[in-house]
Amino acid sequence: MTADPYHMRRPDLAEARQALDQLYGHGTGELWQKLLTQAGLTGHETDPSAVQRLADVMLAGDPVLALSGRALVIRIKSYDYLAAAAAVVADAR
Repeated sequence: MTADPYHMRRPDLAEARQALDQLYGHGTGELWQKLLTQAGLTGHETDPSAVQRLADVMLAGDPVLALSGRALVIRIKSYDYLAAAAAVVADAR
């Protein structure tokens, strides 16, 4: 796949944490650690599967957390689809 299709980056753990900070403010630290533990993550992972595992845990949370998880899944899928489309276009050139 091409890097940064359509000037987008694939969502990562840092982006997910930032979104939670905006939602929960000062209470994010404890929630973040709980989510990481439930997802089996340390918070330092950079592989694409890590953010997907986090999103899966978020989807099972309270309604606000689940909505944030759904938004993260939408961003992940959008990135993946656009990256695939960019690769097809590049291959066709």
